[in-house]
Amino acid sequence: GVFPLDEVIRKRLLIDGDGAGDDRRINLLVKSFIKWCNSGSQEEGYLQYQRMLSTLSQCEFSMGKTLLVYDMNLREMENYEKIYKDIENSIAAAHEKISECKKQILQAKRIRKNRQEYDALAKVIQQHPDRHETLK
Repeated sequence: GVFPLDEVIRKRLLIDGDGAGDDRRINLLVKSFIKWCNSGSQEEGYLQYQRMLSTLSQCEFSMGKTLLVYDMNLREMENYEKIYKDIENSIAAAHEKISECKKQILQAKRIRKNRQEYDALAKVIQQHPDRHETLK
């Protein structure tokens, strides 16, 4: 099942986009701007102005953070692609090594078979007298 926390996070992501709170900050900025435009006293206007600057700096910080994460993700993708290529090369090298070992095994089996045949022939030959004895 879905945990309540997962549901809360999912809803927040749906409402907020990437979850950085930018929509809320922009809405706050618009409200502050309207209040600033309608402010009566100079003090209230200055206060709204400070709020707008604060919200703007939060938006800039959030944007900078998002860009850094984006750059990091790009570098990670490049890194993963490099790792993937290295693994592919390792697999290809392993396949080559395996086929080379199979060839060596076949050659060793041939040599062993030949040696066994030579040994069998040598035993048969040793049972007969040599040429010197035959000529006598």
